[in-house]
Amino acid sequence: MQGIADFMGKDHDRLDGLFKEFQSKKVTEPEKAQKSFFDFKSGLERHIVWEEEILFPIFEERTGMRGGPTNVMRTEHVQIKELLGGIYDKILKSIFQTETLESQIISILSSHNVKEENVLYPWIDQTLSLEEIERTLQNIQGMGLKKQEKENPVKLGKIYG
Repeated sequence: MQGIADFMGKDHDRLDGLFKEFQSKKVTEPEKAQKSFFDFKSGLERHIVWEEEILFPIFEERTGMRGGPTNVMRTEHVQIKELLGGIYDKILKSIFQTETLESQIISILSSHNVKEENVLYPWIDQTLSLEEIERTLQNIQGMGLKKQEKENPVKLGKIYG
């Protein structure tokens, strides 16, 4: 059975790929770069919701720590969303000179993802029962489907049907 660490780590990898695709195409294929960034942004925002609404509460409930590591990660999420917004605003204006913002987001995400992949996700996998892990993954995947369905109900059948 797939665990939380495996599922969320694969999503990190998928998001990293979208961001690299954005970076590699922004000069030569700006339309494709824009799509890659929009996919990255919406995917990362969804990933953050999974953490803040599902995973962090599990960690906080089981450890009793409400102002500890998850508080730091929430603060980083705010910074990440601000940087995403800054890049998004520029791209909407067809301005692709976003290197400073890119390096800032990479810097935050690099250390942030290490904390999640080496501490938070494995801890959740080790603490929850197999049934709880399965239910948590179903909640995460269900949340993604609900969000996708609200945003684009026509595409939902093609992607998930």
